[in-house]
Amino acid sequence: MRTRRSVTGWLTVAMILGQLAIIWIKDLREHGASHAFLGYAPNLVAAATLPGLFVVLLLRRGFDADAPYAWSQLWREDAVLFKALLIVMAGLLAWEFAQVYRPNRTFDPQDIWATLAGGALWLATAFAGRALTAASHRRLVATNSILAESASP
Repeated sequence: MRTRRSVTGWLTVAMILGQLAIIWIKDLREHGASHAFLGYAPNLVAAATLPGLFVVLLLRRGFDADAPYAWSQLWREDAVLFKALLIVMAGLLAWEFAQVYRPNRTFDPQDIWATLAGGALWLATAFAGRALTAASHRRLVATNSILAESASP
């Protein structure tokens, strides 16, 4: 099965689309668009999509992405999902607080709220993925238990 490409590929595609959206939003701002949402949207999009990159990197260790039902297993990798979220949130919040000391940068509390909202969106995605793959996960658990029973003497 080619699930490794499926799992890591789709997470990478989502992350790249998120980064392209950030570039597009910043381009809109530079060309005069003045919607309030455009000011903090890059933080929201980054916090919602960048954990996918770290999940792909963290999946290289100990995750059998070639196994059947790898998508259903992915959403149950709690440690990987939360590590990815913590890495991204720490980086984005540190960058926001570092802007206080950088020339030509502004610290904005709205960016912090947008980052937190993006993290919540990532968590909602993880929980939705878990809920949507619950049936296939139950099949995997049932199949593994049947195989384990038939293999025992």
